[in-house]
Amino acid sequence: MNLTEYMDTTGFTTKDLELLPSVGCVINTKNGDTFPLMADDSIEFDEPMNVIEMYEDTFNSEEWFNSLHTCDKPVVNEVLERLLPNKVKII
Repeated sequence: MNLTEYMDTTGFTTKDLELLPSVGCVINTKNGDTFPLMADDSIEFDEPMNVIEMYEDTFNSEEWFNSLHTCDKPVVNEVLERLLPNKVKII
């Protein structure tokens, strides 16, 4: 699925997507889905990982969160705070 197809099928826009270059992915800031960036700079929309599930599975996701650059952490923190307001600890 390409970007246009993703937007058409989900109703999201490019304003809902933020690049997280330190971990090689794009995050949907509205629902927390993350999508890997491919070698040709395309986005792999077919296999999302949700940042909420990753946050709750720290054993398997610790490396991903530790790899976030200081410029990418605020984006992820904002998404987590909005989607899990009573649970989130700033990463």
